[in-house]
Amino acid sequence: MRQWRNRARWALLRKASNTTVTHPREEPRALAGAGPRGLKSTWERGNVGTWERALACAGPRGLKSAALQVLLASVSLIACGAGTERAFAQRTINADDYLDKLHGMWFGQLIGNHTGRPFEGQYCTREPAPDEVFEWVIKTSYEDPWTGDDDTNFEYLYLHCLETHGLNPTNAQIQGEWDDHVPLTDIYIANLQAKYLMIHGFVIPDTGAYRNNMNAYAIDSQITTESLGALSPGLRQWAIDAVQTFASVTNEGFSRHAAEFYGALYAVAAFETDIHAVVELGQEAIPQSSRSWQAIQDVRDWYALDLLDGNPDWRETRRLIYDYYCGAYDHGRYRGWIESTINLANTTLALLYGEGDFEETVKIAVLSGFDADCNPATAGGLIGLILGYDALPPALTGPATNHYKVLSRPGLPEYDTITNIAARLQAATEQVIVANGGTVEEAVYTIPADDPVTPEPELPDPPGPTGLVAAVLAAGGSVTTSASIEDHDPMEDRDNLDGIIDGIIDVRYNGHLPYKTDDGDNAQPEGGDYYQLNFSMPVRFDGLTFHEGDIRWYGINYDPREYPPRGGYFENLIVEVRRAGNWTSAANLSLSEPLDRYAFYQVIGLDFDSLSGDAVRIRGEAGGSWEFTSIIEFVADGVRIGDFDDDHDVDLGDFAVFADGMAGPDTPPTPTPPITPEECLESFDTEADGDVDLRDYAVFAEAFTSAPAILN
Repeated sequence: MRQWRNRARWALLRKASNTTVTHPREEPRALAGAGPRGLKSTWERGNVGTWERALACAGPRGLKSAALQVLLASVSLIACGAGTERAFAQRTINADDYLDKLHGMWFGQLIGNHTGRPFEGQYCTREPAPDEVFEWVIKTSYEDPWTGDDDTNFEYLYLHCLETHGLNPTNAQIQGEWDDHVPLTDIYIANLQAKYLMIHGFVIPDTGAYRNNMNAYAIDSQITTESLGALSPGLRQWAIDAVQTFASVTNEGFSRHAAEFYGALYAVAAFETDIHAVVELGQEAIPQSSRSWQAIQDVRDWYALDLLDGNPDWRETRRLIYDYYCGAYDHGRYRGWIESTINLANTTLALLYGEGDFEETVKIAVLSGFDADCNPATAGGLIGLILGYDALPPALTGPATNHYKVLSRPGLPEYDTITNIAARLQAATEQVIVANGGTVEEAVYTIPADDPVTPEPELPDPPGPTGLVAAVLAAGGSVTTSASIEDHDPMEDRDNLDGIIDGIIDVRYNGHLPYKTDDGDNAQPEGGDYYQLNFSMPVRFDGLTFHEGDIRWYGINYDPREYPPRGGYFENLIVEVRRAGNWTSAANLSLSEPLDRYAFYQVIGLDFDSLSGDAVRIRGEAGGSWEFTSIIEFVADGVRIGDFDDDHDVDLGDFAVFADGMAGPDTPPTPTPPITPEECLESFDTEADGDVDLRDYAVFAEAFTSAPAILN
């Protein structure tokens, strides 16, 4: 995927240059061909500031290629460090000024949300909406007030939670707020699944875990927690910690990171007015191994390259977002217009191209489509927080009502005002400031000078497979995959069977999707679904680990315990090993935990009596009305057979050791030192029964190209 992303970046660079660059490999030649005249022309076009901004916005992983770095550095050496070296002085802000900012934030969220509602779930194609369809929606009276939905309604609830339980509510207290104030009506996606799980006895954070919440990949937490960041001006760590606490109700992994990014943005907005610096500081607050971090970085990179010709076009970058997070190059990881990543990318797009202008930012967020009411709510709230209410366009604020109607939160006030909400937010803000070492004195807030931030732990993808697959590959052998339904498309996760031996066992950060055997035909093969590993050399199988995938729900807003899933899981499992061309069932099979059709991404260890052979498979009845299964990774544990000296073949040298150590049934091997009995057993005990005998020799002979007929 990276090579395609680089090609897209290069296409934008080509747009900004008169050179004949077509691919990064041609960069040095292109740079040499440009010469001083080519560089000078950039200055003559008056784009020095644009070049500086392009370099600063690219970020630490952005403009990677050496020649491009040299090209930009020749324009401005100073800009190389513009976005990365910051010295904080003691920070203060007037209380009335911050109240105005909080007022602007809540108003910005509301007008962004209402203006985008007519476009929600629309323009989910490569082309965004045309300019002419955009129209502001302004609520003007008590009779027709601003209304909350799953954006501000939950933020209103979480403010009430902090007011009721203090700045550090427990998970039980948050769940109590859900019990009291969140009915099953007017909530959707991950929020609704979390509520179903609570009804079934689950507690926070299990309600948002990938294992339980089938919509944990969705947008929910990033649209319900932004204002927590506004409660912590200049204090990113408190912001992301608070966001993590509340976001864990519904989400985990990269989708929760998106929420933490938004929370950090809102925290930064108290003191930073440059939207590009705000985005960079927000991005620092989430792990770099997250899909969310990568989406932000991609948009920053594409934006930086788009600036190079002095004619930025947000629509061109929006098309790239579509290509890499929804279209041809997304590996099938797009999960619909309510997913986290595509909307995070579009919101970042609107912030960068909006350049801090409230109207332009909201307009781009709306016209970019997908969840087109939530994204402008987040972006509008952030710019409203940076500018403050008094600095917002009078044409928008002048006719607007101050009244806010709280929908679907029984037990909370049905009506409130924006100014009162801002005052309540301010009271909570003052508590946060004091709790974090700041002061509130004479209507002035003093914030600690430093703003260190520690993101959630990194979870990088492993370098490759483990277990027997890794051992055989390291020995020069090969391993292939088979399944009851077999596809090998490297551009689509769900159709790439080879992905089950790529080493990736945890998809919470990277957003990878499992392979599935759903082929549109409900009838599963005779004997059930299976997944199989084929080895080019004999091995002994001592155990397996089945990393299950997800399920296919009956419907995204249905309770899977009330409406049975359509598939994605096994009802039962057996293990079979291929020996001399015949399949043998493993004896004394036990599973580390029971198969559970409602638990996604289960990790099932399969223990059994060791067997040797050249292939292993798990097989069982596929569950659901569509009768299919899914899998993330298939790991086999054991040892290679026969290659004692690790020279990638089984030859006379190995046979000599085998013969020396062979002692017969039920007798431990007694090899000549310095070879140890343990080394003999590891290489030759094909049945793991503690001896090396004729039955082990039968397997050894299969690996030996010219095996001796008689053992001495």
